[in-house]
Amino acid sequence: MPLEELEKQLLSLSPIDRLRIIQSVIQSLIPNITNELSQGAETLNCDANGIHSRDRSPNHPLRSLPLTISPDFDEPMTELWDALEQ
Repeated sequence: MPLEELEKQLLSLSPIDRLRIIQSVIQSLIPNITNELSQGAETLNCDANGIHSRDRSPNHPLRSLPLTISPDFDEPMTELWDALEQ
């Protein structure tokens, strides 16, 4: 079946049916990921495109530290804008 025809059929389904199909596809991918994890000692990560990459956290120890954002991080800095106007 051509991809265009499949896409057309998927878009004609209700949102709930589309969600069920997405869940089925994701569940079909999960065994593949766990097999890859069991084959190697290193952890594999999936990025947004589904590409696996090796975990580089041993080379980046700061990645495990919690990120703390100040409560006023997005407040306007009027002093900065005044200085830029001059």
